[in-house]
Amino acid sequence: MDIRTLFLAQTCAMAAIAAMLWVARSPADEGNGLKTWMWAVGCQALAYLLLANLSWWPMPLSTLLGNALGALSVALFFTAIRQFLGLPIAIRRLALMFVLVTAAATVASGLTPSEHRLIPTIFNGFVYAGLEWLNALALWRSPRPELRRVQRIVALLYFAMALLLPVRAGVLLLDAINVGQFSIPEAWNQPIYLLGFIYIIATNLGFLQMCKMRAEAEVRMQALTDGLTGLPNRRALDEAMDAALGAAQRQEQPFALLMIDLDFFKSINDRFGHHTGDQVLATFAARLRGGLRSQDQAFRYGGEEFIALLPDTRADSALVLAERLRQQVGSAAEPSKPAISASFGVAVWQPGDDGDAIFQRADRALYQAKALGRDRVALA
Repeated sequence: MDIRTLFLAQTCAMAAIAAMLWVARSPADEGNGLKTWMWAVGCQALAYLLLANLSWWPMPLSTLLGNALGALSVALFFTAIRQFLGLPIAIRRLALMFVLVTAAATVASGLTPSEHRLIPTIFNGFVYAGLEWLNALALWRSPRPELRRVQRIVALLYFAMALLLPVRAGVLLLDAINVGQFSIPEAWNQPIYLLGFIYIIATNLGFLQMCKMRAEAEVRMQALTDGLTGLPNRRALDEAMDAALGAAQRQEQPFALLMIDLDFFKSINDRFGHHTGDQVLATFAARLRGGLRSQDQAFRYGGEEFIALLPDTRADSALVLAERLRQQVGSAAEPSKPAISASFGVAVWQPGDDGDAIFQRADRALYQAKALGRDRVALA
C-alpha cells in the first residue's frame, strides 16, 4: 500500500467533506458546533495538502504552514465538540497549544530535510493526544439519551487516537528514527495511516450524525410541546396515555387522571386582555408543574384546560394531590391582576378502561365540580 497515496486520499476526503458542509451550511449550525467543525475540516484538508510534500512550496515553509493549520484544525475540532455539548471553551489554552505547535514547526524548519517532519510529528503526537483525550472524555461523560450510542462510538475513536499518537511519538523519540515522514518503516506507517483514514471518516460521520439526531429530537420536542406554557401538548398526552394504559393493563396498577379547567377564564380575557390571559395560562402551568410529584406529568389539553397524569395512584391519593394542587395554583385578585382558581375532575383507571372511558369520567367529574360552584375537586 502506497503511503503517499493514502495520505492524499485523506486530503481529498477532508476537502470533499469541507465542501459539502459549506454548501449545506445554515444559521442553525452556529449553535450545534457544525459551522466550527466545517472550518476545522477545511483547515485540516489544507494542512494535509501542505504536508504531502508535493513540491509546490519549499519544504521548510510547507512544514511550518502545514503544522500551523493542523494545530488550528485540532483547536477548532475541540471547540466544535464543546459547542455541541454546551461546555466552556478554554480559548487561552487552545491559543497556547497553537503557538507551541507552530513554534516546534518553526524550529524544525531550520534543521536538516529529514528532520523537517519528524520533530513536529513527535512533539505534536504528545500535544494532540491530550486534546483527543479531552474530546473523548467530554463525549463519554455528557451523553444525551437519544445520542448515547453514537457519542460513545465517537468517544472510543478519540480514545484510540489519544493512545496511538503518543505511542507513535514515543517510539520515534526513543528509536531516534532520523528519516522523513513518508520514509518511516512501512510496518509503522501503514497501520497508522490506515487507522487515521478510518478515524477521519468515522469521526466526521459521527459528528454529523450527532447533529442530525439532536436536530430531529429538538423538532420532535417542539412538536410535542405547547409553545405558550412549555408543557407537553395534546399529542404528547396521547402518547403518554397509551403508555399508561399499557402499563396498567399489564400490571393491573391503577393510575389517575386529573382534568383541570381555569375558572372564568373568558372573563379574564375580556377584562384584562389576551396578553394578560396568556400570562395567566403560563403562570398557572408553572404552578401546576411545580406542585406535581416527580413521576407525574402535566399537559396542556387545549385552551384553558389542562391534564395531569398520575401513575401508580389510587383514588384517595389522587384526591389529596388534586386538593393540594387546587390550593397551590390559585391566587387572590390584585389591583392589576385577576384572581386565579381552577376546578378539578378526578378519574382513576379501572380494569377494562380504554382512554375514552377514563377521559369521559374525568370530564363528568370536572362538570360536577363546576356545577357545585367551581374552585373545587370532584371524583367520578
